[in-house]
Amino acid sequence: MNSSSVKSQPEPFMDLIQNSKLKAFAPYVSLVLLVILFFNKMVFSDLILARGDTFLYFYPYWQIAADSLRAGQIPLWNPHIFMGAPFIANSQVGFFYPLNWPVWLLLDPPQAVKVSIVGHLIIASWGMYRLAADRLKLSLPATLFTAILFTLGGYVTAQVEHVNQLQGMAWLPWLLLIITTPVGVDATGSTSLPKGESGLRWRRPLRQVCAIAILFALQILAGHTQTVFLSGVACGLWLLAQAGLQGQTEDNLSLSPRGRLGGGLFPFATLTLGAIFALFLSAVQLLPTLELTHLSSRQGGLTTAEVLSFSWHPLIASQSLLPTVGQAGFTEYVAFIPISALFLSIWLIVLSWQDGWRKPQNNLILIPLILTVAGLFLALGRFNFISWYYSRLPGLDLFRVPARWLLLYTLGVSLLAGIGLDRIGRGRRQNMLWGLGAFVLLLLWNPISVFLKQWVPIGPETSLEFFNGLSLILITAELILFVIIWMWVHERHVSGNRNQIIPKWLILILAIGSLFISSRSLPYNRLTTPEAYTDLRPAGLRLQADAQQQIVPDRFLSLSEIFFDPGDQAEINTIYDGILDEQALYDYTISIKLKEIVSPNFPMVYGLASLDGFDGGILPLKSYSDLMAGTILPDAQVTTDGRLREHLEAIPAAEWLDRFNVRYVITDKVGDVWVNDVFFDRQHVAQLQPNEISAVGYLPDFTADSVQVLSEQPLSHVQADGGMFELIESAETPGLWTAILPEPTVLQTLEITAADQPAEVTAISLVNEAEAWFQSVVPGQYQLIHSGDVKIYENLDVWPRAFLIPAEAESLGNITTPLGDVKINAYSAEGLTLRTNSDSAAKLILTDAIYPGWHATLNGVSVEINEFEEVLRSIDIPAGEHDVSLSFQPESFQTGLRVSLMAILILLLGLATAFWRYKNDS
Repeated sequence: MNSSSVKSQPEPFMDLIQNSKLKAFAPYVSLVLLVILFFNKMVFSDLILARGDTFLYFYPYWQIAADSLRAGQIPLWNPHIFMGAPFIANSQVGFFYPLNWPVWLLLDPPQAVKVSIVGHLIIASWGMYRLAADRLKLSLPATLFTAILFTLGGYVTAQVEHVNQLQGMAWLPWLLLIITTPVGVDATGSTSLPKGESGLRWRRPLRQVCAIAILFALQILAGHTQTVFLSGVACGLWLLAQAGLQGQTEDNLSLSPRGRLGGGLFPFATLTLGAIFALFLSAVQLLPTLELTHLSSRQGGLTTAEVLSFSWHPLIASQSLLPTVGQAGFTEYVAFIPISALFLSIWLIVLSWQDGWRKPQNNLILIPLILTVAGLFLALGRFNFISWYYSRLPGLDLFRVPARWLLLYTLGVSLLAGIGLDRIGRGRRQNMLWGLGAFVLLLLWNPISVFLKQWVPIGPETSLEFFNGLSLILITAELILFVIIWMWVHERHVSGNRNQIIPKWLILILAIGSLFISSRSLPYNRLTTPEAYTDLRPAGLRLQADAQQQIVPDRFLSLSEIFFDPGDQAEINTIYDGILDEQALYDYTISIKLKEIVSPNFPMVYGLASLDGFDGGILPLKSYSDLMAGTILPDAQVTTDGRLREHLEAIPAAEWLDRFNVRYVITDKVGDVWVNDVFFDRQHVAQLQPNEISAVGYLPDFTADSVQVLSEQPLSHVQADGGMFELIESAETPGLWTAILPEPTVLQTLEITAADQPAEVTAISLVNEAEAWFQSVVPGQYQLIHSGDVKIYENLDVWPRAFLIPAEAESLGNITTPLGDVKINAYSAEGLTLRTNSDSAAKLILTDAIYPGWHATLNGVSVEINEFEEVLRSIDIPAGEHDVSLSFQPESFQTGLRVSLMAILILLLGLATAFWRYKNDS
């Protein structure tokens, strides 16, 4: 019998599936189950993510958003960080993203984040499935293959800690589904058009524009602008490639000129109109964000070095793209997919090249191929010549991390692999050697790159190492199994059995297994106890207790690192023994240390006010960054994302802490020392000029018979209670200076005087030699009020949040003390009322950030708020008693709200019209 006459044998089980009424729902249910399988720890436990931006950034912001939403309020202003900053204008919060509202209303932030992650992975998988099935006409296993690779592959799942980024990425496949002309390659390899379709019909654009607008608006509202930009580029490249494909298809199918116009030009018009309409839909977020951008520390763009930071390094290609066990590396560079998927993608490209690109069935793969190549090339960032040019362009100079272009690579290679799975068995057996050769080269690049890193720096965030034994076993095992299936498929094809459905399912299962194993080391599997977020720590409790007694919570500044060991670590180990694994226990320990030091954004959780803050987006304000550079940070350093504590090695100048209402300073004990059985607190270093005096502001009720000082430079003497006592350096312990008091006494005053050269006083302690006891004290006006894992000092010279200065004053630097009287009667995030009393005209200074939208009245009459010291608010006040009120009512939000509501009405009208036409056409 001629092999060509052999018919494909029926597959009873597959026929049952194809004929089942559940056929339409089975793929969606399967994808949901797979997401649950991969994220089983997140779904079936109360454990939470407690690391990275999820813990430090999104939990605090989501806490305020959820609390406000439950109270029926819109949080316009954030008084807790950066001396005050806009809240909803910070798009990364995603306050107006509609899918955030249900989880905020029902769950606490850690559980809300988990639900959002799982939900958006399901959304992404369904969109990718529909794209492959409806537009590329792939078979069921190939469509599932494509959806799984994109959704559960390394890149997307490595980004789940950036919640808003994941939310934006989830809508990208749906965008491509909407803009794509339904032309595809079916399971037989032939190009087809749906019956009755000739490109994109004129009757469809209204629905298409509305759908594009909704999807782009969702991405904008999710709050990750870079993802919106990447999606726009992906759509543009997709349509450009589709235009070429459509031209080839029309030539072969003899479509009319109108069909060519619909397939070639019209998609660009609908995409553009939809994107513009999305701007109007999201105006409630967009207008406040644009206003903030103009005042942001990123105004004028980032430097080229900053834009190109976190570029995808060529040396890490193997570790980034191949599946490994426990070697995933830095999450921004993770983009692995199974060996089988890489093999199919490479083989498909070679097969199409040998067949000829102009053939319709080969022309189609140009779309994902362009995305794949563009994604890899642009992800290289500083390692490709184009990036050095586009990084200077307005708008593009606001984005960091070129490695995020790997999103396009992931999208493209997932589609290539899906198409390749549908064509498996075609071509000559020798074509397999191309895939094997490319794979071997990529595998060998790992030891080569490890060798080259001795001379080529790869960055401190990157861990480049030889593949371990388990990684090599995984890679080898998958490759061997895939080659066995491949050979079997080829034999079936040669023998005339063209039904390859069973091998396709086997390859799909093999890929799922590889993805599951290699993804176990990704951050979403590093969960720990929910107490990492909910437990309160002593330092935060102490500050909360004080804040509850204050109308306006006085600010604090945390300088502590997290190098200390929690005092209750042994108890923690006992409680969680057998409950948390080593990694989860480590994450819990780090989280409680971050809460102990009240890490930059946790004031939002505790209801406190910090001079510091943390944001990697368009906050802080440029005026804030400039003010901190000129007053708080050493050497005029400028920080574009806050985190002052990481730039401070010592407590800043007291005069500025006083004026900025910093009542509390948090430090750790890591730098403190014991010298000759005496404890020295080294957190308050005094820099003295020759013969300069440093005074101790607070002295405890402690009977001392000597004063000991640590300094590497010569000191002169101690002045205590009117007496002068020489400081003598210890011969046995250089750097330890001692002044003997005439008799044991409770000191009322204490001053340290330098010798005739500059000196650095690092620590001071009062000592009672007779009782072998001591008490550490610090220079300046500070009193130790809490000592646990960290120390809290109270600034005894702090100025109030609002105060009066002379009307002619132009700077706080030459003001020694406030004048007059200011009493704050009420204070909230968006407003305050106060009463002033002065004998002469004065300036009312409020040490909160000035920003468009703040309005003031004086005795009920509107007055102007002026800028003072770049960022502070100032109001001119006449002599006498006056009532002043301030409120935040930003015009950008009010205008944006009106525009968005009008756009929603137009959208609803457009959708109603489109569905009415669709019904009539039907």
